[in-house]
Amino acid sequence: MTIRTLYLTGRAGQVEISVERKKIKNVRLKVFPDGTVKLSVPYGVSNQWIDKYLIDKSSWIEKSLDYFAEAQAHEFETLIRSGVSTRILGRQIRITVSPSSSYRIEQKEDHIYIQSPASNEQAAVQRQFERWWQKQCKLYFMEVIDRLYPIIAKYGHDKPGLQVRKMKTLWGSCSISKRKINLNYYLYKAPPPCVEYVVLHELAHFLYPGHNKDFYEFLTVHMPDWKERKRILDHEVVKGLRY
Repeated sequence: MTIRTLYLTGRAGQVEISVERKKIKNVRLKVFPDGTVKLSVPYGVSNQWIDKYLIDKSSWIEKSLDYFAEAQAHEFETLIRSGVSTRILGRQIRITVSPSSSYRIEQKEDHIYIQSPASNEQAAVQRQFERWWQKQCKLYFMEVIDRLYPIIAKYGHDKPGLQVRKMKTLWGSCSISKRKINLNYYLYKAPPPCVEYVVLHELAHFLYPGHNKDFYEFLTVHMPDWKERKRILDHEVVKGLRY
């Protein structure tokens, strides 16, 4: 991997771009929410071509960096306490924390009520909420997997297991050898159609391990609007990627 430096005319200024030559057919340029920019190119592509390509894409890179910078400025409150809000399945949810003799979390429509003997201890409330969130999102993700699994079941594949974990740059991944799908802990913030897209994307990998033409044709057949769902996920949901 090499590093190229691109000088942008706007507020982004100088940007470092990680360039990796790989065994792929198409060029892939990605800008991540943390400001990281990565370019993957096929073996044999010259440095001169890479430099020209990045210059041609400089406006798009700067626009993406500006978008994510603005998104981070509008992220929701990180700490869980009374009065803050989070998103669950695309809906804005208000949080109330109150003292109690027992630990309990209940969601009623657009409100989450957290009861705790340690309601004044931020770390304790945070741990309680995260345990609840982990359980709730796993139950929901399993429902989606159960609903979409028949699409690949007819090809002789067993239903995969599920692991939910916090991931910085991926909404989901899969391990074909272990028969397991990994979904991002924060995906539970996304609207249901976006969750369905990620689940189908990972299920499709059990038939097509790579992102080739057959893979995308399979997605299009079973979810014709997958590109719009992906757009919403990558450019709108990221604004609420943290609490």
